[in-house]
Amino acid sequence: MLADDAATQQVVVDSGLLQRMKPGALHINMATISVELAKRLTTLHAEHGIGYLAAPVLGRVDVAAAGKLNILAAGDSERLKQAQPLFDALGQKTWHFGADPAQANVVKIATNFTLASAIEAMAEGSALVRNYGVSGADYLQMLSGTVFAAPAYQGYGALIAAEKYSPAGFRLALGLKDVGLALAAGADSHTPMPFAGVLKDNFLDAMAQGDADLDWAALAKVAARRAGLK
Repeated sequence: MLADDAATQQVVVDSGLLQRMKPGALHINMATISVELAKRLTTLHAEHGIGYLAAPVLGRVDVAAAGKLNILAAGDSERLKQAQPLFDALGQKTWHFGADPAQANVVKIATNFTLASAIEAMAEGSALVRNYGVSGADYLQMLSGTVFAAPAYQGYGALIAAEKYSPAGFRLALGLKDVGLALAAGADSHTPMPFAGVLKDNFLDAMAQGDADLDWAALAKVAARRAGLK
Protein backbone atom coordinates (compact mmCIF):
# COMPACT_ATOMS: atom_id res chain seq x y z
CA MET A 1 0.00 0.00 0.00
CA LEU A 2 1.34 3.39 -0.96
CA ALA A 3 2.13 5.79 1.86
CA ASP A 4 0.64 9.11 0.81
CA ASP A 5 -0.70 11.40 -1.91
CA ALA A 6 2.71 12.02 -3.47
CA ALA A 7 3.51 8.33 -3.85
CA THR A 8 0.04 7.58 -5.23
CA GLN A 9 0.23 10.46 -7.70
CA GLN A 10 3.61 9.26 -8.93
CA VAL A 11 2.74 5.58 -9.26
CA VAL A 12 -0.80 5.87 -10.61
CA VAL A 13 -0.84 9.11 -12.60
CA ASP A 14 2.63 10.41 -13.41
CA SER A 15 3.93 6.97 -14.43
CA GLY A 16 1.33 6.64 -17.20
CA LEU A 17 -0.23 3.59 -15.55
CA LEU A 18 -3.76 4.57 -16.50
CA GLN A 19 -2.81 4.85 -20.17
CA ARG A 20 -1.35 1.33 -20.10
CA MET A 21 -4.29 -0.34 -18.38
CA LYS A 22 -6.90 -1.97 -20.57
CA PRO A 23 -10.37 -0.39 -20.63
CA GLY A 24 -12.63 -2.32 -18.28
CA ALA A 25 -9.80 -3.20 -15.91
CA LEU A 26 -10.22 -2.62 -12.19
CA HIS A 27 -7.87 -0.65 -9.95
CA ILE A 28 -8.28 -1.02 -6.18
CA ASN A 29 -6.49 1.71 -4.25
CA MET A 30 -5.82 0.76 -0.63
CA ALA A 31 -3.71 3.81 0.26
CA THR A 32 -4.75 6.40 2.83
CA ILE A 33 -4.99 9.50 0.65
CA SER A 34 -6.70 12.88 0.73
CA VAL A 35 -10.32 13.31 -0.27
CA GLU A 36 -9.16 15.75 -2.94
CA LEU A 37 -6.86 13.20 -4.60
CA ALA A 38 -9.50 10.48 -4.23
CA LYS A 39 -11.99 12.55 -6.20
CA ARG A 40 -9.41 13.36 -8.86
CA LEU A 41 -8.48 9.69 -9.25
CA THR A 42 -12.13 8.73 -9.59
CA THR A 43 -12.50 11.19 -12.47
CA LEU A 44 -9.26 10.11 -14.17
CA HIS A 45 -10.16 6.43 -14.03
CA ALA A 46 -13.60 7.11 -15.49
CA GLU A 47 -12.03 9.09 -18.34
CA HIS A 48 -9.87 6.06 -19.20
CA GLY A 49 -12.71 3.54 -18.88
CA ILE A 50 -11.12 1.87 -15.87
CA GLY A 51 -13.00 0.72 -12.78
CA TYR A 52 -11.87 2.31 -9.54
CA LEU A 53 -12.47 1.35 -5.92
CA ALA A 54 -11.06 2.81 -2.73
CA ALA A 55 -10.36 0.23 -0.04
CA PRO A 56 -8.08 1.55 2.72
CA VAL A 57 -7.62 -0.81 5.64
CA LEU A 58 -7.57 -0.90 9.43
CA GLY A 59 -4.86 -3.01 11.04
CA ARG A 60 -1.18 -2.96 11.86
CA VAL A 61 1.47 -5.15 10.20
CA ASP A 62 0.77 -8.18 12.38
CA VAL A 63 -2.95 -7.97 11.64
CA ALA A 64 -2.28 -7.79 7.89
CA ALA A 65 0.03 -10.81 8.08
CA ALA A 66 -2.75 -12.80 9.75
CA GLY A 67 -5.31 -11.81 7.09
CA LYS A 68 -7.44 -10.07 9.73
CA LEU A 69 -7.66 -6.56 8.30
CA ASN A 70 -10.86 -4.55 8.29
CA ILE A 71 -11.36 -3.19 4.78
CA LEU A 72 -13.17 0.12 4.25
CA ALA A 73 -14.54 -0.01 0.72
CA ALA A 74 -16.47 2.33 -1.56
CA GLY A 75 -17.25 2.48 -5.25
CA ASP A 76 -19.53 0.94 -7.84
CA SER A 77 -21.56 -1.92 -6.34
CA GLU A 78 -20.83 -4.36 -9.17
CA ARG A 79 -17.12 -3.64 -8.95
CA LEU A 80 -17.26 -4.19 -5.20
CA LYS A 81 -18.78 -7.62 -5.79
CA GLN A 82 -15.98 -8.36 -8.26
CA ALA A 83 -13.35 -7.40 -5.69
CA GLN A 84 -14.92 -9.23 -2.74
CA PRO A 85 -12.91 -12.50 -3.11
CA LEU A 86 -9.71 -10.46 -2.81
CA PHE A 87 -11.06 -8.59 0.19
CA ASP A 88 -12.02 -11.91 1.80
CA ALA A 89 -8.45 -13.16 1.41
CA LEU A 90 -6.97 -10.03 2.96
CA GLY A 91 -9.38 -9.24 5.76
CA GLN A 92 -11.90 -10.49 8.27
CA LYS A 93 -14.60 -7.98 7.33
CA THR A 94 -15.36 -5.56 4.51
CA TRP A 95 -17.28 -2.40 5.37
CA HIS A 96 -19.15 -0.66 2.53
CA PHE A 97 -19.49 3.12 2.70
CA GLY A 98 -21.09 4.21 -0.56
CA ALA A 99 -20.77 4.52 -4.33
CA ASP A 100 -18.19 7.32 -4.29
CA PRO A 101 -14.66 5.97 -3.66
CA ALA A 102 -13.78 9.13 -1.73
CA GLN A 103 -16.28 8.09 0.95
CA ALA A 104 -14.02 5.20 1.99
CA ASN A 105 -11.06 7.56 2.16
CA VAL A 106 -12.82 10.04 4.43
CA VAL A 107 -13.88 7.18 6.73
CA LYS A 108 -10.24 6.05 6.99
CA ILE A 109 -9.10 9.62 7.65
CA ALA A 110 -11.75 10.07 10.36
CA THR A 111 -10.80 6.73 11.93
CA ASN A 112 -7.10 7.56 12.09
CA PHE A 113 -7.95 10.95 13.59
CA THR A 114 -10.00 9.19 16.26
CA LEU A 115 -7.17 6.73 16.95
CA ALA A 116 -4.71 9.59 17.34
CA SER A 117 -7.15 11.26 19.73
CA ALA A 118 -7.30 8.08 21.82
CA ILE A 119 -3.50 7.89 21.98
CA GLU A 120 -3.31 11.54 23.05
CA ALA A 121 -5.98 11.05 25.73
CA MET A 122 -4.16 8.02 27.17
CA ALA A 123 -0.86 9.90 27.08
CA GLU A 124 -2.23 12.88 29.00
CA GLY A 125 -4.10 10.70 31.50
CA SER A 126 -0.96 8.65 32.13
CA ALA A 127 1.14 11.78 32.66
CA LEU A 128 -1.42 13.10 35.15
CA VAL A 129 -1.48 10.00 37.35
CA ARG A 130 2.31 9.63 37.22
CA ASN A 131 2.67 13.13 38.65
CA TYR A 132 0.68 11.88 41.66
CA GLY A 133 2.90 8.85 42.16
CA VAL A 134 0.61 6.34 40.43
CA SER A 135 2.10 3.84 37.99
CA GLY A 136 1.23 4.80 34.43
CA ALA A 137 1.25 1.12 33.49
CA ASP A 138 -1.26 0.26 36.24
CA TYR A 139 -3.52 3.12 35.17
CA LEU A 140 -3.46 2.10 31.51
CA GLN A 141 -4.06 -1.56 32.35
CA MET A 142 -7.12 -0.57 34.39
CA LEU A 143 -8.37 1.80 31.69
CA SER A 144 -8.07 -0.73 28.86
CA GLY A 145 -9.67 -3.45 30.97
CA THR A 146 -12.73 -1.48 32.08
CA VAL A 147 -14.28 1.64 30.55
CA PHE A 148 -12.13 1.41 27.39
CA ALA A 149 -11.85 -2.35 26.91
CA ALA A 150 -11.24 -2.09 23.18
CA PRO A 151 -8.36 -3.11 20.88
CA ALA A 152 -7.10 0.43 20.28
CA TYR A 153 -6.82 1.22 23.98
CA GLN A 154 -5.44 -2.22 24.84
CA GLY A 155 -2.83 -2.21 22.08
CA TYR A 156 -1.67 1.38 22.29
CA GLY A 157 -2.09 1.50 26.05
CA ALA A 158 0.37 -1.39 26.34
CA LEU A 159 2.88 0.39 24.10
CA ILE A 160 2.64 3.58 26.15
CA ALA A 161 2.92 1.67 29.43
CA ALA A 162 6.06 -0.11 28.23
CA GLU A 163 7.36 2.96 26.40
CA LYS A 164 7.86 0.64 23.43
CA TYR A 165 7.84 2.83 20.35
CA SER A 166 10.23 0.93 18.10
CA PRO A 167 9.89 -0.83 15.75
CA ALA A 168 6.98 1.26 14.57
CA GLY A 169 3.77 -0.43 13.56
CA PHE A 170 2.62 2.94 12.21
CA ARG A 171 5.17 5.73 11.98
CA LEU A 172 4.57 8.99 13.80
CA ALA A 173 5.28 10.90 10.57
CA LEU A 174 2.36 9.10 8.92
CA GLY A 175 0.16 10.03 11.87
CA LEU A 176 0.98 13.68 11.26
CA LYS A 177 0.10 13.20 7.61
CA ASP A 178 -3.28 11.69 8.45
CA VAL A 179 -4.18 14.41 10.96
CA GLY A 180 -3.35 16.90 8.22
CA LEU A 181 -5.70 15.03 5.88
CA ALA A 182 -8.45 15.29 8.49
CA LEU A 183 -7.93 19.03 8.83
CA ALA A 184 -8.01 19.46 5.05
CA ALA A 185 -11.19 17.39 4.71
CA GLY A 186 -12.75 19.40 7.51
CA ALA A 187 -11.86 22.69 5.84
CA ASP A 188 -13.25 21.51 2.49
CA SER A 189 -16.58 20.51 4.06
CA HIS A 190 -16.77 23.38 6.59
CA THR A 191 -16.49 20.88 9.44
CA PRO A 192 -14.77 22.36 12.52
CA MET A 193 -12.15 19.99 13.98
CA PRO A 194 -10.54 21.93 16.83
CA PHE A 195 -8.96 18.89 18.48
CA ALA A 196 -7.27 17.95 15.20
CA GLY A 197 -5.39 21.24 15.41
CA VAL A 198 -4.14 20.36 18.89
CA LEU A 199 -3.08 16.92 17.68
CA LYS A 200 -1.21 18.41 14.73
CA ASP A 201 0.82 20.65 17.05
CA ASN A 202 1.65 17.69 19.30
CA PHE A 203 2.76 15.61 16.33
CA LEU A 204 4.93 18.52 15.19
CA ASP A 205 6.42 18.71 18.69
CA ALA A 206 7.32 15.02 18.51
CA MET A 207 8.78 15.45 15.03
CA ALA A 208 10.93 18.34 16.25
CA GLN A 209 12.36 15.97 18.89
CA GLY A 210 13.44 13.54 16.16
CA ASP A 211 10.67 10.99 16.74
CA ALA A 212 9.33 10.81 13.17
CA ASP A 213 10.20 7.14 12.71
CA LEU A 214 8.89 5.95 16.07
CA ASP A 215 5.44 4.44 16.47
CA TRP A 216 2.78 7.13 16.71
CA ALA A 217 2.12 5.99 20.27
CA ALA A 218 5.26 8.05 20.97
CA LEU A 219 2.89 11.01 21.24
CA ALA A 220 3.01 9.97 24.88
CA LYS A 221 6.59 11.26 25.05
CA VAL A 222 5.29 14.76 24.30
CA ALA A 223 2.70 14.62 27.10
CA ALA A 224 5.25 13.23 29.56
CA ARG A 225 7.87 15.83 28.70
CA ARG A 226 5.40 18.71 29.06
CA ALA A 227 4.35 17.33 32.44
CA GLY A 228 7.95 17.43 33.66
CA LEU A 229 8.37 13.66 33.41
CA LYS A 230 11.08 11.87 31.47
